[in-house]
Amino acid sequence: MNTFFVSTLNKWIRLDARGNKEGVNAEFSIEEEKLAFHIVSEGEVDYHDNHAEPDKELMKVLEESDDALDMYLHHLPDQLSYTEEEHR
Repeated sequence: MNTFFVSTLNKWIRLDARGNKEGVNAEFSIEEEKLAFHIVSEGEVDYHDNHAEPDKELMKVLEESDDALDMYLHHLPDQLSYTEEEHR
């Protein structure tokens, strides 16, 4: 998921890079969000925040892992480690 700011609209827009293939339509829209896949309420979190820098704890796990399946099953954090001050 990527976000960008459209200054003429004074609006953040999220883009889903997984889209636009057979059976998936996530075309760009300034009116409504069109994601490639819906967020599953059980087991997934949809953060609606925009951050200039990636989450440090998540990046540490990604950089230190050499086995994607092991990382996914055992080492990914349950939530992002951003503090309220970092949101500003």
